Amino acid sequence: MKNLNYKDFVKIYLFPLIGTWLNKIGVPWKKLGHSFLGRESMIGQLRYLVEGKSLSLKSSESQTILILSITCGNTYNLCMEILIGIGLRLRGHEVKFILDDFQLPITTDMKAGNESNWKSIAQKGFWFGRQMIKAGGFEVIYTSNLLNQVLSDVNPNDYKDIIEASLLKHYKVGILDNIDKGELAERTLLFKKAVVQTAKLGKAIIKMQPDCTIMSTGIYSTWGPIRQVLNDADIPVLVYSKTKKKNSEKFNWSYAADWWDVEEEWNKVKEIKLSSEEMAQIDAYLESRVTHKDDTLVYNFGGLEDKEKTLRRFNLDGDSPIFSLFTNVLWDAASAQREIAFDNPIDWVYETIQWFIEKPNLQLIVKIHPAEVVIGTNQPFAELISKKFPSLPPNIVIIKPQEKVNSWSIYAITDMGLVHTTTAGMELPLLGIPCIVVSKTHYRGKGFTVDVESKEEYYNIIQSFDFTDYNETTFKKYSKRYAYLLFE
Repeated sequence: MKNLNYKDFVKIYLFPLIGTWLNKIGVPWKKLGHSFLGRESMIGQLRYLVEGKSLSLKSSESQTILILSITCGNTYNLCMEILIGIGLRLRGHEVKFILDDFQLPITTDMKAGNESNWKSIAQKGFWFGRQMIKAGGFEVIYTSNLLNQVLSDVNPNDYKDIIEASLLKHYKVGILDNIDKGELAERTLLFKKAVVQTAKLGKAIIKMQPDCTIMSTGIYSTWGPIRQVLNDADIPVLVYSKTKKKNSEKFNWSYAADWWDVEEEWNKVKEIKLSSEEMAQIDAYLESRVTHKDDTLVYNFGGLEDKEKTLRRFNLDGDSPIFSLFTNVLWDAASAQREIAFDNPIDWVYETIQWFIEKPNLQLIVKIHPAEVVIGTNQPFAELISKKFPSLPPNIVIIKPQEKVNSWSIYAITDMGLVHTTTAGMELPLLGIPCIVVSKTHYRGKGFTVDVESKEEYYNIIQSFDFTDYNETTFKKYSKRYAYLLFE
């Protein structure tokens, strides 16, 4: 097969057959998936699941629905899309998949530092995705066929924010200042070409006039331009992504997955008191967040400590104000390009530390997000801070991402939180702790955070915040209702 080496050919075409034969003699599919057959066994399992099945749950008029897999480097997302497709087909809809057959010069699967594997990544994603989609009984439409239909030009400058976000993810950094200029120019050109191609894909899809389209994330060069083009044409776009909780998905109409927009719903329910059952439900989940036992990813290392032990651990004075700053992973889409009060998150941290250096009567904790070691970064905050401030006074404490320090232990000793977009900005008000939000995030302006528009306002509030005037009851009430809406 074109672009497929012998080893991958065997895995994609022979392993599913071996898996099917082994399953027929009694070996469970789950066991096969954990054997040498690996994910390729799912191709055989999927054929088994759909062959001869005629069950129909038709509940509406048939619609044409396009699932925009584009790349299939993420096995989880591909499985989600196939399951969604099967469910829609059972309801009588016509479902087709769009798959990139090596037309995009760069995708979100291709990371900096791994250039030698880019070709292999694209090939494996394509052939595995193609066989999975076909095993599910779906028609595959290739990007080469669609791009041939679009002759109009696309200006890559219309997608500057998407190109920048793609570069940040590609390099896993928050700012691009330290990237080699020649290499950065070359990668920027690749992403410009990519957004031109995906914007053209969006235009070709418009010509097909689907009733609905479905995609993962809806961000970066691979999906962002398509989503924008389809939104402009009023073609419904459903974007899905993992949520914070295990075994659940988040679906957005029109918006990208990095934005948790519940503004309309919040305005309907913010004044409605939670029932005792709802209160018990959200309290149980919030308690689980201490260890993340019910979450997709674990970001809290270490168990809870009592307040006095935490103060002693970091040599802090419980009688003097403690401000806790919680960072984000710089390149993550949920935190990148969200600036309001500061130019970027790095400047925010630098300038805050410098301000507290000059205020020895106030204490600052900078807790670096553990996600830096969970999902990775090429711009670790601890190194940035250490380079900028080789020595720090005792009123400033830096907690590195790998340290076994639970965020909830830090909340317990905090008088005021300082956040960019992290979930800590939602959790602190739940405990009655005021929290300043310096950037654009979904929970900003919901009635339980202290939102600032400028550096001056930010420092003035830190310097002169009246804790006696802080309405703890109101902040707790609204933050709990918002948490229930968002998580449950």
